[in-house]
Amino acid sequence: MTPRVAFGMTLHNNARHLPAAIESLLAQDDPEFGLVMIDDSSTDATEEVARRYLADPRVRYRRHAARQGMVATWREAFDAARAEFPSAGFFAWASDHDWWHPDWLRKVRHALEARHDTVLAYALTQRVDDDLAPLGKPPKAFETTALDSPSARVLAFAAEPVGAGDMVYGLMRVEALERAGVFRPVSQPDRLLMVELALEGRFAQVPEVLWLRRQPVQASVEKQRASLFAEGMAPRSTRHPVWVQHSAVLVRKGVTGGLAGISRAAMAALIVRYQLAYLFRHHTKQGYVLHRLRQAWEGLHQRWKDARYRLRWVWYRLRMNLRPKHIARVIEKYVMHVVRRAVYRAAVVRRRLRAWSYEAGEGTRRHWGRVRRTLRKAWYEVLVLTHRLGLRGR
Repeated sequence: MTPRVAFGMTLHNNARHLPAAIESLLAQDDPEFGLVMIDDSSTDATEEVARRYLADPRVRYRRHAARQGMVATWREAFDAARAEFPSAGFFAWASDHDWWHPDWLRKVRHALEARHDTVLAYALTQRVDDDLAPLGKPPKAFETTALDSPSARVLAFAAEPVGAGDMVYGLMRVEALERAGVFRPVSQPDRLLMVELALEGRFAQVPEVLWLRRQPVQASVEKQRASLFAEGMAPRSTRHPVWVQHSAVLVRKGVTGGLAGISRAAMAALIVRYQLAYLFRHHTKQGYVLHRLRQAWEGLHQRWKDARYRLRWVWYRLRMNLRPKHIARVIEKYVMHVVRRAVYRAAVVRRRLRAWSYEAGEGTRRHWGRVRRTLRKAWYEVLVLTHRLGLRGR
């Protein structure tokens, strides 16, 4: 058996939907593929369900003795698929709860093979509920087949409202996926993988809904973040913001010369532009940017109304009282008004500074208390150690 495509399916406590997912893959009208299932220590009937399909010569099954987390399991799915099916030049991850149309593999492989520089091909995705009923989210169209520049492809991915979680289940060239780091131990690894693949080549999309993705009601970014690593196995770098983690990986990749045709300076500029474009899109999607712009506009509009009112008031007083004493009185009132506002603002600033200094003092006292307790505990440990070693009198 020399399959041209390898699937890596990750399993974890989804025995209910697993038969439909496996059968939809095995029913592909392009049979030249192999399937490796990695069970991340499921506690339900997942193992029993998966082993029922081992009679098919295309299927392999492995099980973790203890939970490893999403990142490690996804990486092992790729490595195991490469080891079991070394003839496969294409690879795709598979979930244990989604559904694939029988034409999916044939059509996405045709799209991937249409150009030698295409590294990822995927179909339109329809999100569905547990019963495969379509949800209100429409499929998202995005491809970079018309973009020659790696920078343009990365920035297009950052600016367009596309889902890396949909694209990561597409069909990929094995060599490009290996150069992209497969699935790195960072937060939101699917988004970083799409950026690194965009640097390697083009993305093609089949304009048909060939994949149904179940989206549970309880799904959330926080839940995904907790499932990336097993308890106590998350790298310390994941404590940093996502943009810091991703930028560090891209910087290392640019410095080591892993990108042909892109200088270090161009790579640094691209990283900055990519992060700014993504942050702007993310905050715009959440309404943050529009809200801040609306607030700024309302503030400018209010200031203009206040200034216009003051100018009209001054002009009215000057017209009604053109004598010098009246003009002087008007000017005096206006000056006093400005002075009072300046005094009020100074008082506000003083109150804020006092509040800030109080908070800073409280924070300093808290930190100093922690330091003192730590020093006392350390001194106590030193005394106990010296006593036990006989360095002090009993």
